[in-house]
Amino acid sequence: MVKWITAIFILAMVFGVLTEIYYVSKGMDVTGAIIVSAILLAVAFSCFFIFPLYIISDDEGIGIRTLLRTIRVPYKNIDHIERIDAQSPLLGVKTIRLFGVGGVFGYIGWFRTKGIGTFRSYVTDAKKTFLIYRVKGMPIAISVNEPDEFMPFYLKGGAK
Repeated sequence: MVKWITAIFILAMVFGVLTEIYYVSKGMDVTGAIIVSAILLAVAFSCFFIFPLYIISDDEGIGIRTLLRTIRVPYKNIDHIERIDAQSPLLGVKTIRLFGVGGVFGYIGWFRTKGIGTFRSYVTDAKKTFLIYRVKGMPIAISVNEPDEFMPFYLKGGAK
């Protein structure tokens, strides 16, 4: 499913560029070309704003820092955290991307898989993934640079 959606997205991008070339070569009104260019650029650059830059784990909770904002998950809202191992990848074949980016900059957005249901994902490395189950709200998947250091810090500071 993800391959088809990605292929359709790439075809739409190519079609948009070819449309622009056609409008400009015929000397037609370039308003349509400008609108198509603006839409293509907005879609491409929006990925940079939601891309997770780093994960913050401090005494108050866990935060996911993006260019736009920091998504905070306080420890009191965390039910438990599970590490996803390489044998059972979270973002594997049976996961459906509902909204977001699936592979180019990582797995960022809303996904759905059997057993977990719908979850938010801020994963850049699928092999270093943790799933945060919250008391209220849908689970959040994150990836960290040093997974062996993340869990002991969490268990020391925020685990129940």
